[in-house]
Amino acid sequence: MKKGAVCALVGALSLSLFVGCSNEDPKDEITIWSFTDEGEYAVEAFLEENPNVKVNFQYIPSSQYETKLRSALSTGIRAPDVFALEAEYVRKFIDHPSLESLTGAPYYADELVEDHYDYIQGIEKDFEGDVRTVAYQGTTGGFYFRRDLAEEYLGTDDPKEVSAMIETWDDVFSIGEKIYEESGGEVRMLPNWNSIGQVQDAIVKEPWVVDNELVIDQAKHDALDLVDQAIETNSLAMLEDWSPGWSSSMQQGSILFYPGPSWYLKFVLQSNAPDTTGQWGLASGPSAFSGGGTFYSVYSGSENKELAWDFVKYYGFDVDFLEGLAVEEQYYTSNRVANEGVADEITSDFLAGQNFFEFFNEESEKVNAVVRTSFDGDINSIFNELLGSYARGNFSSKDAFWERFKRDVKIYFPELTVE
Repeated sequence: MKKGAVCALVGALSLSLFVGCSNEDPKDEITIWSFTDEGEYAVEAFLEENPNVKVNFQYIPSSQYETKLRSALSTGIRAPDVFALEAEYVRKFIDHPSLESLTGAPYYADELVEDHYDYIQGIEKDFEGDVRTVAYQGTTGGFYFRRDLAEEYLGTDDPKEVSAMIETWDDVFSIGEKIYEESGGEVRMLPNWNSIGQVQDAIVKEPWVVDNELVIDQAKHDALDLVDQAIETNSLAMLEDWSPGWSSSMQQGSILFYPGPSWYLKFVLQSNAPDTTGQWGLASGPSAFSGGGTFYSVYSGSENKELAWDFVKYYGFDVDFLEGLAVEEQYYTSNRVANEGVADEITSDFLAGQNFFEFFNEESEKVNAVVRTSFDGDINSIFNELLGSYARGNFSSKDAFWERFKRDVKIYFPELTVE
């Protein structure tokens, strides 16, 4: 930790306490809740510029976070001044009045978010178009690939040439069949069906629910066809995400492509395959996509909204801070200006020197800004779980799949019309 930034760090099971290091007693204080400890970096930097404030940063495990936050916001009892929201459930909260509207005076976040990518802005705004949550990370996706396998089976490890070879799903599965046959079944194209599902999820034209009625977008119908095609060509390794086999495959080199968001590089590949530095590249797939993301909101009942907003604004819009975050942590941000400002100087040894910021800057402009509803996170979870079951052959037909899907949605959400 940087000298002068942190006076005290009190660790507990789920609590970190940061205090500004002024010789004077802190005059202002806020409490921040998050399900990830990544915010500690921002708190430390914020306190360096605001030494006369106190920040209580509380990390709460993901398994407890959503329930605890919902209770605090509903009752106002010991509610935080600032709180994090994960992309999967941000729509459940964003229209609730406990989230301060940051549009207009005195915040004017609606003007500041213009520097964020369009797909991120789509998540930051409620159904009225008001900004109620702010991102700091860009979660644009790409197809990470093993360079040694690409060289052997595709004849090149150049990311642009590889990108040109997988512009469509037909391209992907054609290569998948080829490498399966040439490797004697030792190498597969993709780890599992989620590789298809997350890309398809980015190109839907409608949310799961419109006018209180379940809507199944064509991209979701197509996902089943694509899974069929992937299985017929032996393109899938059928390894569950986060399973031991899935993790070890990255080190072993038994799968060519791992579609994943920007954070996948540091927190998945580098973590699971530390001995493969220089053996990876990053290419564009059939469609641009994103995955996950953390957002910060201000509690509308807070007595410290000015300071709460100062922190959220700093985390999401302060270009100097975000450029520092990008350079020091190799962290891709939500902010176009910051990413473009440092793109020339950021390359990855893990990716054999590839400038991945330039890659993500181009991909980010292609990602659709998809409108979501409060139902989408849960319904997407139902769909993805059943898609995995479908890929494992547990449904007799697509009709059987959709019948089960509609049944489950109706059970979870009896208030919806499900035809």
